[in-house]
Amino acid sequence: MNASSPARARPARPLALAVAAALALTGARADAQPHKRACAAAYERAQGLRRDGKLLAAREALIACSQPTCPAAAVADCGPWLAEVEKSLPTVVIAAKDAHGRERLDVRVLVDGRPLAAALDGKALPVDPGPHTFRYEPASGPAVEERVLIREGEKNRAITVTLGASSAGAPASPPPPAAAPTPASTGSPPAPPTPTAAPPAPTAAPPAPTAAPPAPTAAPPAPTAAPPAPPAAPFEEPAVPGLVWASGALGAAGLAVFVVAGALSLSAEADLRATCAPRCPGDDVRAIRVQHAIADVGLGVGVLALGAATWLYLTRPAAARPPNAGAAAPGPALRPFVAGAAAGVEGAF
Repeated sequence: MNASSPARARPARPLALAVAAALALTGARADAQPHKRACAAAYERAQGLRRDGKLLAAREALIACSQPTCPAAAVADCGPWLAEVEKSLPTVVIAAKDAHGRERLDVRVLVDGRPLAAALDGKALPVDPGPHTFRYEPASGPAVEERVLIREGEKNRAITVTLGASSAGAPASPPPPAAAPTPASTGSPPAPPTPTAAPPAPTAAPPAPTAAPPAPTAAPPAPTAAPPAPPAAPFEEPAVPGLVWASGALGAAGLAVFVVAGALSLSAEADLRATCAPRCPGDDVRAIRVQHAIADVGLGVGVLALGAATWLYLTRPAAARPPNAGAAAPGPALRPFVAGAAAGVEGAF
């Protein structure tokens, strides 16, 4: 019987090990379910906190959902989001000085009523972006509050506060001078009051008026000079008649016809000389002659119209003047003339 006991115990050991492994795996899976739910909750919470600008709380949530034990999909998102939040999270470096300009380290800092630092050590402190109320509470002396706007992405912003009370080692201000002892404190009887001088008596009555005010002696002088004459009216340029503009436009059109028709006729003539001269078709030659004639007519009309516009402009009537206007300003005196086949304008300029 004793020899067979070890043989029976051998099959029981692998079975016990398998049961222990199964129990351990079941417990690990049971523990993994709450951890996955925590990762999912941190994943959702981090997104809302980022939208609200609460970067400190968002950073804590992203750290929770980026752990290696969280699902791979959550870790793939929370890791990059954590880097973005760290880049956007602003930090401040706070310094405090007393009224004498000396550094104070025993200062407790609160932001919106929540503790930020128990004492100042020169390190950067993370703060959510937005307006905040900073409260500085020194170990001795009154506290100081200020409103500060913290900007997103601003790193190591220096904030220096001046406290109203001096530090413990500051020299005390001199005491006020002691008051003079009063009679009650010394015990001696009070001295009698010194009589003051009597007010002076009136010396003399005010003097009576001696003379009446002097009467006016003479009437104001009458005006001797007449008012100056009004200044002469400025010289007015005569108006330009509408016929001048019409003649000028006709002359410009005639010159344009001359230029266009002349250019076309010269170009066509050059083509004929290069291709068929001297045996060119009669229709082509007549077309060139018509273009030459049109150019000559345009030149003549343009010259005559521009000359007429110049004539009308120089001989236009003078502008009307008011009745009391001064003498006209000197101007060019022009008049047309015709002598035989010549015509022109003469006068003094």
